[in-house]
Amino acid sequence: MRIHRNQAVSVLVTLRLSCVFCCLLLSGCGPKPDPQVVGQSLAKAVPMHSTPAQVLSYLSGRKIEHSEYRRDATAGNFILATIPDSRWGWVKTNCLVLFQFDDHDRLMSSDVREDHEGP
Repeated sequence: MRIHRNQAVSVLVTLRLSCVFCCLLLSGCGPKPDPQVVGQSLAKAVPMHSTPAQVLSYLSGRKIEHSEYRRDATAGNFILATIPDSRWGWVKTNCLVLFQFDDHDRLMSSDVREDHEGP
């Protein structure tokens, strides 16, 4: 069986397009949330010593998914928020934000980390 030049070119083009498509599906399209940028934005919006009500108000106002204010003897006082990756694709990179509060219900830190979901 002989492969003609046009068939070979067609197969190569199909393989390359398939590779590009798979890369787009795995990596998504568009920018992912940058934890450093998210952290800087949050620091301006909810400064240290903010109350849980102020943090919750900010998160709710921006429609950011979050937990309620939790008091835990072991884990401490905190609010957990998730800023989702808006790109389409199999692998998504969300930003998880942990707001930690002191015993006087004042924000003492916020930690932003990447969270990958997908295969």
